[in-house]
Amino acid sequence: MKNYIKKLTPSAWITGIHLIAALVGLPLAVHYAYYDIGETKYYFYCGAAAILLPALILELIKRPSAAKSLKSLTKAEWALLVYWIVSALSTLLSKYKFEAFWGNEGRYTGLMLITVYTAVYFVITRCCKPHPIYMYACILGGSIVFVLAITDFFDLNLLHFKDGIDPNDADKFISTMGNINFYASYGSVVLGVVAALYATWSKAKGSIVYFFLVTLSFVGLIVGNSDNAYLAFGVVMAFLPLYLFKDRRGLRRYCMLVSALLLSFMLVRLCDIYLPDLILPPDGFRTLIAKWGGFVYLSLAVWGITAVLYITDYKMGRQNAALTKHVRIAWGIFLAIGAAAVIAVLVDANLLGNGERYGGLRNYVVFNDDWGTLRGYAWRKGIENYKQFSPIHKVFGCGPDTYGIIFYFKDMVERSMLYDSVHNEYLQFFITVGPIGMAAYMMFLALSLREMFKKPEDPFIMAAAFGTLCYCVQAIVNINQPGSTPIFWTILALGIAHCRNVMKESDHIKEWGNEDLKKEE
Repeated sequence: MKNYIKKLTPSAWITGIHLIAALVGLPLAVHYAYYDIGETKYYFYCGAAAILLPALILELIKRPSAAKSLKSLTKAEWALLVYWIVSALSTLLSKYKFEAFWGNEGRYTGLMLITVYTAVYFVITRCCKPHPIYMYACILGGSIVFVLAITDFFDLNLLHFKDGIDPNDADKFISTMGNINFYASYGSVVLGVVAALYATWSKAKGSIVYFFLVTLSFVGLIVGNSDNAYLAFGVVMAFLPLYLFKDRRGLRRYCMLVSALLLSFMLVRLCDIYLPDLILPPDGFRTLIAKWGGFVYLSLAVWGITAVLYITDYKMGRQNAALTKHVRIAWGIFLAIGAAAVIAVLVDANLLGNGERYGGLRNYVVFNDDWGTLRGYAWRKGIENYKQFSPIHKVFGCGPDTYGIIFYFKDMVERSMLYDSVHNEYLQFFITVGPIGMAAYMMFLALSLREMFKKPEDPFIMAAAFGTLCYCVQAIVNINQPGSTPIFWTILALGIAHCRNVMKESDHIKEWGNEDLKKEE
């Protein structure tokens, strides 16, 4: 650590301060309990971003020319610039230019915050000197948030944030993140980071600590009562094997992850059954787990299989034995079959009208206005409103984060509630910045993830990749907002910074090797 600090440039120092502020400070930043939590986190993050201005200036001074800087951009970064340019055009063409710039009629994700995200991304990827301490900072912030959520689960109200809140609304807010869906969005990023580090950590002491942290993450997300979190669980359980199933250690770690998830559900389930008067009541998928009697037997079976796997591997001395590529191919086939089964169920439940046969899962597989706590309605109205746009607004959208204004004037008559977002980040961008802006944003995400997954040997790059992927998947049913989205941008940028660092080291080795050969000649 001392050697790392000595080698830091002024830009790297400034960037490091920003990273700690964003990863630890932002999740914990509060002012007036839950009443102004969105505004508080927005201003805190913008303040943390302002710290980077000197680093940005220093970086611009160092650049030899704009032409060379543009040549250094990756395809993902070009897509990011297209997204920003389209967002700017969308703002200029919007009927609500002021609101589109500031996002003050939505979740503060106007052009201003989009510009901040873009600038911060470039500063982190160019100025950060990667170090594990930043991922540790992310985990530290997440662990504190999860612990506070667990105390809220037991209705302790340690921070007194729920004082004065209508009891009917109190369960919708948790920890220092506010809305349970925003909490799930943030927790999904932390879970992806922790799960990937646990799965890849080689030292015994460290792996024990990470097992505790990943279990804390699972429990923390389960008690949040937001089904959005289960999408992150699915990402971890479905895609980590494609990375882990190279050797038997990876296989064992995956089994331990499944065991940790079942253990977490079991702990919460026991509280639901035996301490119903002392905890927040279950909701959503957690209710199904509490009622399912077979869950105990499933957990015992998985724990038993995991124990047998560990015992036999160590007795036979094959702890790190390699697995053939056919294991990962088989897992890929399993995922494909699973995806086909899900599609078949959705077709059966919706197109064939057999939703009733799925019992308690009916609310999850039948798409209507009530699906996903009225997300079905929000999506339907969003698409209907988009169809009414003028041709130019169908291309460039109604302006960043201005959907709430459109909804207010067109749909408040139909239902006595206000939606300031479509509750689907990608559909939200499709409507507000248009199909080109949305496509550029999704291209940026896809290419960034591809770049990170090309470096599987670095556990911190994989941690950033899975943190990013967990956020991207849960965003299908969630809102882009200043509570959790800045953490996602920070982790993504950190992952790319690690990738750039690996490339620099590789280039340095190649150059050194060539010089060495010349000297020998």
